[in-house]
Amino acid sequence: MPKKSVKKSAKKSVKTVKKVTNKSGVGRPKGSGKYGCPTKLIRVPAHLVQEIVEFAMQNK
Repeated sequence: MPKKSVKKSAKKSVKTVKKVTNKSGVGRPKGSGKYGCPTKLIRVPAHLVQEIVEFAMQNK
C-alpha cells in the first residue's frame, strides 16, 4: 500500500473572513437617520473627543 501524506498544509488552518454585505435589505434605510442624509464615521484621537463635541454643539 502507498503511504498517505500526513503533512497538513498551513493554509488550511487559516480561517478566511467573508465580507459582509447588506443585500437583503435588513436594517435602517439610508438617509432616515437623525440628520436625514448619509453620515460618515471618522476616527479622532481620544484626547480630542470632548473638544470636538463641544465645538460641534456651539455651531449647531
